[in-house]
Amino acid sequence: MFTALLESLPFPPRIPLMGGPTPIQKSRLAWNDDSLYWKRDDLTPYGLGGNKLRKLEFLMAEALSQRADLIITSGASQSNHARLTAVVSAMLKLPCVLVIPGEIPTEWNGNLLLDRLAGAEIVACGEEPLDKAVTRISNARKSQGYHPYTIPLGGSNALGSMGYFLAFFELLKQAEEQGWVPRTLACSVGSAGTLAGLVAANAFLPQPLRIVGVSVWQSADQLRPQVETLAIDILSLLHTPCPLAPFEIADQFIGPGYGLPTQESSEALIECFRTDGILFDPVYTAKGVAAVKHLLQHEPRKCPEAIVFWHTGGGPAVFDKHYYTDLLRYT
Repeated sequence: MFTALLESLPFPPRIPLMGGPTPIQKSRLAWNDDSLYWKRDDLTPYGLGGNKLRKLEFLMAEALSQRADLIITSGASQSNHARLTAVVSAMLKLPCVLVIPGEIPTEWNGNLLLDRLAGAEIVACGEEPLDKAVTRISNARKSQGYHPYTIPLGGSNALGSMGYFLAFFELLKQAEEQGWVPRTLACSVGSAGTLAGLVAANAFLPQPLRIVGVSVWQSADQLRPQVETLAIDILSLLHTPCPLAPFEIADQFIGPGYGLPTQESSEALIECFRTDGILFDPVYTAKGVAAVKHLLQHEPRKCPEAIVFWHTGGGPAVFDKHYYTDLLRYT
């Protein structure tokens, strides 16, 4: 029913990286009478999968249109965004610089190993803020004759977030073809781009879905204006300004901080792996799953409904020593 709408919108150019829709898998977990589905963006085609390919379709198209000869981005040492940016850059024959906080690692595991295999140059910026380090490095490379294209943290600007505007309608079409209707859509939230894309698309529904973003590092008060601004920017980019539907942000599952697992996230990761055979990111998607479990077990509803959790990927991070050491405590 949204085909005509999507065909009418002025989407920016993009390069094909997705290879088609990602699967939807119904969970076998019996947390209550609701139907729980996983949207499997961990199964995107390249670099061991992840949601950032949807963003990179648009971002890399712009980089190519600007004749960039160097890609620069940033993230935590186990950044899934950095991994996929490195992989796609290699596929496009573009050198890539990844800026990470702290010092150069002494152990190369998880995503860091894959960054190296993809040929990325990894620069540690110590205590310097990542955005300032990216600007400094970009200016230095310009002085050396490069034409760098910088991608923000998580690929989360309006252009990159366009990928999740389209993904929202991909999900609706799949559910319709399978004969069910989603009512609640949940995802983990870091740099806000994925949630913003979903919120922007939800504004077009006559009866919007309930959308719940599970923050992994910022308070709801900090995160909400970022999501709203990004969603509005997406709609502006599409020349279709319209009011946003309400959305929720749960910030009570952050635990001790960004990149640090909780008992609930570790237990949820293990339970899902043993029950559904799905591996979640130990400090990102696993916190979102822990939130969905709490919602299903403790939030009253008038009748069972279909709930979708968007699995944005990140499995390689489980092979970081700090993360698998924590997980082994619960096995």
